[in-house]
Amino acid sequence: MSVLDRRNEMMPRAELEQLQLERLQALLVRLKRNVRRCREKLGEARVQSIEEIERLPFTTPEELAQCFPYGMFAFPLREIIRLHTAVGAEGKPLVIGHTRNDLLEWGRLAGRQLVASGVTANDVVQIGLGPSSYPGLSGYVLGAELIEASVIAEDPLHLDYQLATLQSYRPTILITTPTNALELTRLLEQRRVDPQSLHLRTVLLSRQADSETRNLIAAGLFAAVKCNFGVREVSDPGLCVECESGRFHVNEDQFLVEVQDGELVVTTLCREAMPMLRYRTRVACAISREKCPCGRTGAMIHPGRRLDGRRLVNETPLYERQVAEVLAQTEAAGHPFQIEVSDRHIVVRMQMCEDLFSDTIWVVERLTHVIESEFLARLGIEARVVFTSPR
Repeated sequence: MSVLDRRNEMMPRAELEQLQLERLQALLVRLKRNVRRCREKLGEARVQSIEEIERLPFTTPEELAQCFPYGMFAFPLREIIRLHTAVGAEGKPLVIGHTRNDLLEWGRLAGRQLVASGVTANDVVQIGLGPSSYPGLSGYVLGAELIEASVIAEDPLHLDYQLATLQSYRPTILITTPTNALELTRLLEQRRVDPQSLHLRTVLLSRQADSETRNLIAAGLFAAVKCNFGVREVSDPGLCVECESGRFHVNEDQFLVEVQDGELVVTTLCREAMPMLRYRTRVACAISREKCPCGRTGAMIHPGRRLDGRRLVNETPLYERQVAEVLAQTEAAGHPFQIEVSDRHIVVRMQMCEDLFSDTIWVVERLTHVIESEFLARLGIEARVVFTSPR
């Protein structure tokens, strides 16, 4: 059993709940004092027990988007030393801020996950999370440095370079996305490279993957496969730890979790720059608290599907509204469309109609090129446009 912070990860339940209550009470004081929107919502609200949190108001993704860029910050901007961008409700931009203490704590939380995955100071960790705007790279670097592992934090632009790094630098841990890991397995097969010739022991995936995907990666890279679950607006990585039993344990000394109407709700108990009170994550979830063989006492969460229609394309979040906004910049503005999503690209299907096209092929080709270019420039997503005949 590998545990980085035994005191907090295995804290007796009664002691843990008392710690959560004290930190929740301190959080309410900070929100009322430093965040105007929260001060107006909370009024004179107080809690005397953890159960009373249900009397407190929610924070929604829509509120975060309305407060862009700094309206939810609880510290002056001069004390925010790291800013990350994220995709919020319906594709609207968010800014996530961190103080120096936030970054130190993020490193400790990511370190817990790495140690639970078997990472030690003797490991070489290669982090390759692709070209998406995933900010988790920073968290993993902080966590790996905390446990004194060697870190290769370069993000290769091509699979060939990534494979060369695996062969040359001999990393024992690979942190990457499910999409990238599957592509690596296919490349090894195409090049007839024996995965046992690599030195990988563990592959840590940036998000959940189904059992079939995990098995393919494990066989293709000849390594154990672990998964992360996080919420980018809250903590990703760092929200929870996947233990040896394959269960996601929330770091409950730092996060208070609930399920409301089947949705995961998270309160950040210690974050300084941008604390969240009862944040509705738009992720379907269940929570259980039975005893786990690993000894961790944090609640176990069982995440499910997204509840807001968000999809991932090349690890980049995408909402249908974003598709409509891109099309609005072209001659196809206002016309109905359908989208199909794969791991690496989307297919946009539109009907040909008289007010959009003439009878010349070059008009169709030009519009197709314009739309595909707009998707790549505005969202960083590869799109394929297919025009269909009206029925």
